[in-house]
Amino acid sequence: MPVVESEISGILYHAVLCYDHNKGLILPDKVPYIGMGSSYFAALVLRYLGKKIYPELASEYFNYLEDVKQFEKAVLISQSGESSETLWCAGRFEKFVCIVNDVESLLGHHSGADIVVDLCAGEEKYSSAKTFINSLIVLFLGHGIDPAPVLVRMRENFPLYCSQGYDWGKQIYSLLKKRKYKGFYILGAGPNLGVAMQAALVLTQITKYPFYGMSMAQFDHGIKEASGRSVVFVISPDGIRDERPAILKQKIKSAGGVYFEWNEPGIPEYLSPVTSAIPFFFLSAFLKKKLKIKDPFLVGDKITRTRG
Repeated sequence: MPVVESEISGILYHAVLCYDHNKGLILPDKVPYIGMGSSYFAALVLRYLGKKIYPELASEYFNYLEDVKQFEKAVLISQSGESSETLWCAGRFEKFVCIVNDVESLLGHHSGADIVVDLCAGEEKYSSAKTFINSLIVLFLGHGIDPAPVLVRMRENFPLYCSQGYDWGKQIYSLLKKRKYKGFYILGAGPNLGVAMQAALVLTQITKYPFYGMSMAQFDHGIKEASGRSVVFVISPDGIRDERPAILKQKIKSAGGVYFEWNEPGIPEYLSPVTSAIPFFFLSAFLKKKLKIKDPFLVGDKITRTRG
């Protein structure tokens, strides 16, 4: 099995491992949750579940809030434990909670890390798939949301995630061959905004085509004018509070765009972020193979302490 598919197929095993390892975890409220990329997106999920946390981009926090001494503590999330901007932010706080996939990393061993939370996601060479899911599990557990029911559904529906991603992939690959595209958008609402941004990040990194993740409302406020010859994915879980999916579907199709909708029946909106991204991970693996992309980092490697 190719490495990308192997990593994605390991999501379930490592998610259960993370859940078992971190049961009983309590994370603080009313402090910044700081990270870059996937780590930041995971914190956004919890913010739009109504939790009293303050997601912050590590780069902007470090560069622009240096003189704003609002907090003595924080939660720093870095799946590698080597993300340069997140490491820089560590010096801003007397003590912090460290959420990391490598407890032996610089962040995990930082003198300010009074609690180190292990994501238990195993090695990841290509994309932040397992670590993103496990970051959500840790954040859910730490804020009193039990993700156990959705992990049961993940086990039952895992073949569905694969088949859905591959089905999308066949259709998109056909469009790419015909050059019938302008842009690719993945839309979410509330807690699935972070998922949409994560899915777009992974797909862009793997395929080298630009995918944009944003809220449905933001897309509706002007970006919809790019709908013609665009591919738009909408994450629309059961019980979604935003009423836009049906309206957007009509607008996008009328403009000549391609519309896909992802709904996993039986999973309520508040639990849906734990699994919503997985079909998009399989989509990235399918397109990587069809597009014959070998190296996920053609422009530059991951931004870690060695590049800071």
